[in-house]
Amino acid sequence: MTDSSSEDNLSGAEMIMARDLMESKIREAKASTKMTHLLMLGNFRMEIVPEKDINVKEIFEDTLSFLHEKYGDELLKQTMIQQGGHMHG
Repeated sequence: MTDSSSEDNLSGAEMIMARDLMESKIREAKASTKMTHLLMLGNFRMEIVPEKDINVKEIFEDTLSFLHEKYGDELLKQTMIQQGGHMHG
C-alpha cells in the first residue's frame, strides 16, 4: 500500500471526479446488496463492497497496520473538517 498523496499530483477536478466515481460505485453496490463493510477511525473512512473474492478482514487489518505505522497515535485524533458537497447515508 502506498501513500498516493506524495506520489500523485491530481488536480482538484480529478479528485472530485475520482470521489464521485467511488461514491457512485458504492451507491450501486448498496442498491443491489444493501450493505457495505465500513472502517472508520478518526478522520479515516474506508468502505468496501462485499464480494466473494475479497477478504475484508485481511484488508482492514492491513490498512490499520499501515495507518498506525505511518501516523501512530495521531491516527486516533479526529479533526472536524467542513467539506463541500452532499451528505450520503
